[in-house]
Amino acid sequence: MSRGRTVHRTVAAGLGATVLMLGLALGAATSSQAATDDTAPAENLPGVPAPGSPDAEWEAWAAQERADAEATDWKADAAARGCTLEEVTISEEVDTDYNLAMGAPADLKTHRVDLLEKCADPAVDDTAGTAARSTTSEAATLSLPSGDRCVSTSGPGTMCLSKGNGRIYASWLYRGSGSLTGFMRIYRVSTGVSGCPTGTTWLTGASATWHNGDTRTISKTRTSAGGYSAHMWKKALIGHSDLGGACASL
Repeated sequence: MSRGRTVHRTVAAGLGATVLMLGLALGAATSSQAATDDTAPAENLPGVPAPGSPDAEWEAWAAQERADAEATDWKADAAARGCTLEEVTISEEVDTDYNLAMGAPADLKTHRVDLLEKCADPAVDDTAGTAARSTTSEAATLSLPSGDRCVSTSGPGTMCLSKGNGRIYASWLYRGSGSLTGFMRIYRVSTGVSGCPTGTTWLTGASATWHNGDTRTISKTRTSAGGYSAHMWKKALIGHSDLGGACASL
């Protein structure tokens, strides 16, 4: 997957300082994708342009979404999820996967929000067994659970997948010793999948390093209802390895 230019706006929590940086978005990691029936643009939620709408309509929508993100009180947003905000980065990016999923022009500039937080241990829902820990697990579910979900992963850590304030969030809390480098990725999957597989890429977060107790969160505007999967990819000697994730119908 190729990405366009990304512009970051980073604010240290409590300091009110804004730093503008230029960089390249993270390239895609290689992974096997599970079959999904969500590869075509889904019906968009109210307020989101219909697939194939004129470019000007998409650009106006994307500009308003960025303005709303920049006006958001991210400290309050983190607190509502039981977390203390340490840093927020709002990135302008051309994310082809995200654009195609909602039927927008492939080169539309949208935004992504990355948060560094300190969070209390979330309540873990492992009712689907260990299916969410590996795409090769024998455990399976008949359909995705509905609503916010947190699942234990290897690493060790906890992946949470949720929706709120018109956005989809994926958060990973790291409990291991030392540090761990990797990235989170959100996929679109069928609501009838077994276990918690990967699927069609919807959003890829920036590569980052976690230390014990760190929670990193990625979020983007939710444009359609359906099945989503969030996985943590750990940097390995060659490529990345999937530590597992959480799936839900959002």
